[in-house]
Amino acid sequence: MNYALTRQAVSRDLIFRLLFLNMGLVIVGYALGVLTGMASVGPMRILKYSVLLLSVLFLLNKSLLTLRLLANYLQAAIILSVLFVIFALLSSNPVTSVVRVLTYIFPFLYVVFSVGYLLLLYPTRQVLHAFISAINWVYFIPVISFFITGGSVTDTNIYDISETGDDTAFVSNHYGWASTLFLLTALDLLRNVSLPRWRKLMLVVFGLIAVYLVLISGNRTSWLSLMIVALVFVFKYRKIALYQKVILSLLPLGLILYLLQDPDSAINARLEKTRTQQKKGEPRAKSSMKMIAVFNQSPDLWVTGIGVFNKKRIESITGWPGYHNSYFEVLFGTGVPVFLFFLYLIVIRPGLHYIRYFATYYLFFLPLLIIPFFESNLTGGQFLFFPWFIMAILIGYSRAFAKIRLTIENFVLP
Repeated sequence: MNYALTRQAVSRDLIFRLLFLNMGLVIVGYALGVLTGMASVGPMRILKYSVLLLSVLFLLNKSLLTLRLLANYLQAAIILSVLFVIFALLSSNPVTSVVRVLTYIFPFLYVVFSVGYLLLLYPTRQVLHAFISAINWVYFIPVISFFITGGSVTDTNIYDISETGDDTAFVSNHYGWASTLFLLTALDLLRNVSLPRWRKLMLVVFGLIAVYLVLISGNRTSWLSLMIVALVFVFKYRKIALYQKVILSLLPLGLILYLLQDPDSAINARLEKTRTQQKKGEPRAKSSMKMIAVFNQSPDLWVTGIGVFNKKRIESITGWPGYHNSYFEVLFGTGVPVFLFFLYLIVIRPGLHYIRYFATYYLFFLPLLIIPFFESNLTGGQFLFFPWFIMAILIGYSRAFAKIRLTIENFVLP
């Protein structure tokens, strides 16, 4: 089989292209939101919902037999979605909660069925490579926009960039998350995929820049993600020789030492903030402790939750309208049973598959499980929703669909 041609076939498939477009519109929406002072949020929301609806309609236009086959093998994801609706009804404001939960379920099921469809038609490796390339392109947008909007490699601290920042397309956290994904997908593409010379050069140059952007973003989630990925890189990853691993490890260490010399650098600023939070308490941790206290007072809440996306109830308990934590949203919103089901389907199953079958060759996946612990990414318009769920479903279901596809290919009519 010609894998380069197969990968191109995946990239030309309209189901793939529409999923690529939906993911790209989310990032473009963030950029326009920051650049226009949030004035573009309304029009972009309409555009994103319209494209998502058209994408779903195109998917539903596939043969009924194909859709039934997908539904049969994707029952767990469908059941999870139904449970989210049921527990949203337990909210103190059920109508609002159900509407909000649809912003998770609708794009989630679209992702599930689209990825399942592609796995049914093409080899897993080629679907994976096509999506790694797509994610790399989409999250290249924040990296390149940093320079287009006036950023410089002489900057040592962009942590203070926020929605009110001057002439920036993204905020500091976005730069950190995007640079992490761009860097790791760049390494995976360089080591696993045949690429034209111009793309290789682009990935090398901007991969080095991405390392620097991660460090000056002050985004501790990205730092943590890369430290954990480093363990996979050293002990599991076999695509790079040991001496190359040493050289690649020295680069970020050198940059860290360089930035530590500047008292105003993002690293020093975050170290100082960490020390302050150790004294005062980390806001997310304090919010979770308040929720746990309320749940312990009413133990039945550990089974039912307070309803998904129940912002009013959350704020009445914690003082915040949200948790800034995707996993807490599920845990406190739906209770322990549904949370464990979600954890198995989205984290444990794909995580074990990744470590067992993919970690030897790919580095990109773990940040997609770690970053949602520090930020909400459960609705289709949020920064990492599409890559998180695309890859969780792809990796989690890869072997099951490989067996189905093999069975279909070997089936002989009597």
